[in-house]
Amino acid sequence: MDGKHLARPDDVVEPELLGTAGSRPRADDAFYQPPQRPGLLARLKFFAAAALGLLAAVLFFCGALLTSTVIGAIIGIPLMLAGAVVFFLLFKLLTLGSKNSFIIRRF
Repeated sequence: MDGKHLARPDDVVEPELLGTAGSRPRADDAFYQPPQRPGLLARLKFFAAAALGLLAAVLFFCGALLTSTVIGAIIGIPLMLAGAVVFFLLFKLLTLGSKNSFIIRRF
């Protein structure tokens, strides 16, 4: 607005009602549970997923660079295919043990 508008008493909000932005429950709250650290197997799964993702990206990128020549294409195309297989294994590893799978049926 123009900056000359004065606030009426009913235009204000009590600060006790707002609270701080992004505040989380206090530790003395009865329902507050601190977040648990992931277990050893979960951390190993995350590490393996990161390693497989990096390996797949490197294989695919190197294969793409090598395909600029005929000789390089002989080496590059199998590298790109190997990167795609590693990506496939990565997604299989990430979905291993999840119970959120569903089947889409065709009618």
